[in-house]
Amino acid sequence: MTTTKNRRRLFTIAAIIAAVALVLILASTALKRGGEADTSADAASGNSVERIEVASVTGEAVTVPSTRPTVLYFMASWCYTCVPQAEAMKNLEQEYAGKADFIAVDVTPENTKAQVDEFRKLAGDPGHPYVVDKTGQLTKKYGITSLDSTVVVASDGKVLGRADARPMKADALRTFLDKTLP
Repeated sequence: MTTTKNRRRLFTIAAIIAAVALVLILASTALKRGGEADTSADAASGNSVERIEVASVTGEAVTVPSTRPTVLYFMASWCYTCVPQAEAMKNLEQEYAGKADFIAVDVTPENTKAQVDEFRKLAGDPGHPYVVDKTGQLTKKYGITSLDSTVVVASDGKVLGRADARPMKADALRTFLDKTLP
């Protein structure tokens, strides 16, 4: 077996183990905060939410939401099923350049810049920012409970649309954005 096949197999096994661990962590977190009042319920219901300032893995300041609609893609750098949508976002960035900003949010707080950079290479090195949600504030704010979730937020913070646990290739993502963006 070639080294590339071994790496892919190890990557796939690690991704499966990590996915199961993340599901357990997210489920546990959701159960623990079930009765707490937070803004994730506001986000899920379409109410406005406040802006969050974060740093991308390249060090640039990122504001969520930005001054125009923001497409947030919640993923993990170890998630193999997340790669196709990351590629789709790269392919659609130019098409939606004046309409929306794209941001990929890695939900695994301990992930490093090197791990995210490896994922970015797999996705064709997209131009949009990647942030690691180290504090969980974005994940919590938008009520994310699964990977491959996309949330579109207006500049005023209102959630325009969401697709939870639904990885999308370019055509499906384009259809979703065309229905969601003003």
